Amino acid sequence: MQELPPLTLVKTWLEVVQQLDIPITIREKRSRLLTYYFGSIAQAERYVEDNDDYSQLVS
Repeated sequence: MQELPPLTLVKTWLEVVQQLDIPITIREKRSRLLTYYFGSIAQAERYVEDNDDYSQLVS
């Protein structure tokens, strides 16, 4: 099994994918990375939700 990238990096990639003012080529590259590691962007979002301890403390 491959090692996953750091949580902070995954969160940054998700932000980049969602920002329309960032060039499409960059958003596509980040989207491909997320899909490579997690299978889909939705799974990457779920990974962040499940592992972001700071977010869980604030809630």
